[in-house]
Amino acid sequence: MIEPIHPGYARTIHRPVVSLHSLVNQILRHSLSEMMRNSDSSIVNEIPAELRLLADESKITPVIKELLATVVANARKGRIHIRADRFRDIVILEIQDMSNYNGYALDYSIRSIEPLARLVGGYISIKGEQKLDTTISFSFPNQAAVKNYDC
Repeated sequence: MIEPIHPGYARTIHRPVVSLHSLVNQILRHSLSEMMRNSDSSIVNEIPAELRLLADESKITPVIKELLATVVANARKGRIHIRADRFRDIVILEIQDMSNYNGYALDYSIRSIEPLARLVGGYISIKGEQKLDTTISFSFPNQAAVKNYDC
């Protein structure tokens, strides 16, 4: 069935809702399992199961995957905790490495991911990059629908 197009009206495209907890687990199991074994690090996913990713998963996943891969690649026997919280329409994902041993390399690698984060309207910050306990934060918009004005 063809939808009538009315100039000046926006059509709303709804995306499926995904658990951010499940998405992170999937990345860890499928994309980073080999890397995790080599770094001998423990990773704890503390993201609440009920936290839903409403943003376009295909755009957010590459950023999360790169962040996790960078932290794991720079970890040696690391204790890594992943948390997230939602504030209105913003999600803040935090990756904390409690045994950071190479802060300069981690900081440099994280900075190279910033352009990818900006493409999805996100922002990356790093705190304690030169300390044993380092936290990387990725904040991004979590909108339930995107208006398509190209009708």
